[in-house]
Amino acid sequence: MRTTAARRMAMDNLRICFFFHRFDGGGAEKMTVLLANGLARLGHEVTILIRHDKGPVRRLLEPAVQVLDMALPERGKLRKNAGNLRWLRRVLRPGRFDVLLSVTAEMSQVAALATYGLRPRIPLISVVHSTLSQEVHSFQRIRELLFPVFNRRYDRVIAVSDAVREDYTTLCGAPPGQAVTVYNPVIGESFWKQAETPCGHPWLVKGRDFQVIVLAGRFCAAKNHALMLEALRLLEGHGDFRLVLLGDGELRGELEAQAKQAGLEGKIDFAGFVPNPAAYFRETDIVALSSRFEGLPTVLIEALAVGAKVVSTDCPSGPREILKGGAFGVLVQPGDPQALADGVLRALQWEPDREALRRQALNFTDARAAEGYLRVIRETLAQCAGREPYA
Repeated sequence: MRTTAARRMAMDNLRICFFFHRFDGGGAEKMTVLLANGLARLGHEVTILIRHDKGPVRRLLEPAVQVLDMALPERGKLRKNAGNLRWLRRVLRPGRFDVLLSVTAEMSQVAALATYGLRPRIPLISVVHSTLSQEVHSFQRIRELLFPVFNRRYDRVIAVSDAVREDYTTLCGAPPGQAVTVYNPVIGESFWKQAETPCGHPWLVKGRDFQVIVLAGRFCAAKNHALMLEALRLLEGHGDFRLVLLGDGELRGELEAQAKQAGLEGKIDFAGFVPNPAAYFRETDIVALSSRFEGLPTVLIEALAVGAKVVSTDCPSGPREILKGGAFGVLVQPGDPQALADGVLRALQWEPDREALRRQALNFTDARAAEGYLRVIRETLAQCAGREPYA
């Protein structure tokens, strides 16, 4: 007997379900919301299953996208994931959705367990936003060993960059063709509206007699903001530099203490989460990225779209792919504050073809992303048609 998804495979509208943790201000969450909006605008029935229906990117979600909130209480990780499993199995009743897309490695593993044994089965696509091999140091060894096991539960894997796809394939032993690259929906109508909004920051004014660097991202170990602060200290003998940090996170207190200890308090503004970082990128002298590892850093694409000069660590994965090996921005050695400071100085002397920067950013539009996801979804439904459900 053909599955429900197989019967609907050729239909124009699909019932697409995304599963992730919460509407945080991170790139993966924002990109998932923008993708959901784009698919809903194309006439598909889009639902987001989420553990916490709150967070700064929630306001970006359009009314056509339905949200189902787990509303589970905060508790230990084991009990939390057990609650996720029970809730998911109730929600993913047969015939409700044509496909389930789980975002991040942890949520994909939860989804794989929750869908095990469901009949008829629901096709499962794991979406990978980061370089997993760089994250395994923070996982228990058992998690690393289980990656290949869980990978066998995924019908397809979507990676946000070629480098992420290659890393995933190596780490998880994915067979040829299982993991594919679809770039994120960074540039669209909502982006241009935000980019044209005045940022209103007192340092980003015309006629200023100092240089401004903007860095946007969650305050976490992977983003390595401490490297940028050290580079700012090294720039002190080369002019008057100011640093605007957009975002928030668990390391904010440590970074504020580092700035104070280095005597940089008047040179750094912790501006918090802002809904329109591109407006800041448009007005700044330099957009910087200091990360240890990435997936496909949205901020670099947004910076290119507004013609900004970019300095980025050449970390895995994404910066080299976005900047085409340094053709569209300055790449520096990761973890080296002097290299980052020197990169800032090089970028200030660089006169890029700003139209070429903008054209490069158009490889990452919401229309291309929606088209790519729909192609993978339809291929997956065709692949799963007539297959026996999981035992």
